[in-house]
Amino acid sequence: MKKVKLKDVLTEIIDFSSKAKYSGRSNITSERYIPTLSALSVHNNFIDYSKCYYVTLNEYKEMTSNRIPKIGDILLTKEAPVGRVAMLDKDNIAIGRRLWLLTGKENILDNNYLLYFLQWNKTQKLLKSISGGSTVKSVNINSFKNIEVNIHSYEEQIKIGHILSLIDKKINLNNKINDKFS
Repeated sequence: MKKVKLKDVLTEIIDFSSKAKYSGRSNITSERYIPTLSALSVHNNFIDYSKCYYVTLNEYKEMTSNRIPKIGDILLTKEAPVGRVAMLDKDNIAIGRRLWLLTGKENILDNNYLLYFLQWNKTQKLLKSISGGSTVKSVNINSFKNIEVNIHSYEEQIKIGHILSLIDKKINLNNKINDKFS
């Protein structure tokens, strides 16, 4: 295991804010519109697609001209609220304001491992401690890039991420079963 800074193990930290469009459209099922995630859509380890808004196909193309989000990318709320994290589980999704899209370097940082590192209580406290702002707390990208993380070998990361993912799936299944009986 070695200690590294996030900036050294992330391929991308993309902030779509400058290109984000907000149309206010909601509950649209037409193929002409693309769901767009906001900070309200991201919860710890899941995405609530009922909280997204919609943009036109042309707006989507403009928003994603540098990079199209893909399944397996990590989303992190950078403000209002700070630190919510989830893994993208659908294609054809736009990323709105207040979110960063993160990707670990291939064969160096596994995205599942990154997901659980960002959810870890210690990391959550750190994100909140480096947040600034009087009205709305937000994380500065340079402060985020300099967060140190202990990483295992890539193979170990995959194993750890897989085990934690299985545990999460079991918890979700148990919650669904409990919901049926309540």
